Amino acid sequence: MNPLTAGSSNASTSILSSLSTNQSKTNDIQTQLSTNRKILDPAQQGVVTRLGSQVTSYGAAHNNIAKAQNVMNVAQTGLKSISNLLTQMQELANKANDATMTTADAAKLNQTFTSLLAQVQSTATNTKIDGTGLIHSNASNLAIQTGLTVTDLTTINAVKADTTSLSISAASISTSTNAALAITALKAALDGVSTSQSTVASDQIALETQDSLIGSISQNLQNTIDTIQKPDAAALQMELQNTNNQQSMNYYLINQMNQQAQSVLTIFR
Repeated sequence: MNPLTAGSSNASTSILSSLSTNQSKTNDIQTQLSTNRKILDPAQQGVVTRLGSQVTSYGAAHNNIAKAQNVMNVAQTGLKSISNLLTQMQELANKANDATMTTADAAKLNQTFTSLLAQVQSTATNTKIDGTGLIHSNASNLAIQTGLTVTDLTTINAVKADTTSLSISAASISTSTNAALAITALKAALDGVSTSQSTVASDQIALETQDSLIGSISQNLQNTIDTIQKPDAAALQMELQNTNNQQSMNYYLINQMNQQAQSVLTIFR
């Protein structure tokens, strides 16, 4: 092969290779600028994947907490209703605690009392969300996953407020003697409901604190991901300019080589 021809061929191959490389680089830069996402190397992608998984897990924990908070809000509503019912029953018991009351009047008061007692039981039984509640007779503590693993648990305490748990299932004010016993039992029941309200409120605060914590951690993780993925727009624009300049030079050189080739062909015509 003629040395001149061989040199020209090698130069042409080198320029074409540079054209392809620069075009690929230009496409990558333009993609990063348009999506505002850096093209990551394997190590960076590994970090983003790991942190992204943690963000997802904290999101699931947040959802768990939200569901538990709904259950506790309903429990507080139920406890307030039961407290109001017990207060009404207490008023009736105080009225019935009168040895001079007629049998007929005592029966009327007891009928209303019994109706309120049934409402207490019904409220405790039906205060649930999707079958989950804290104040019905079979309620149990709830273990809520509030972290990354199944061992990161927060316990929500059951606070049973049915008539049996409150020790008033057999309460009656049909006589003054029964009314006196009911007054004592109702006071204890009201104290128990008040304690339950405080327990639920304490658990609500604990969950709110945990939710705030994981929300902060999750946001910090997301910020880290965004920082890794966010390209340096100014640096990319400069790199794009340099790539375009190199590409222009490549096209110029190819054009020059084509002109030289045409000159050589003219000589041999």
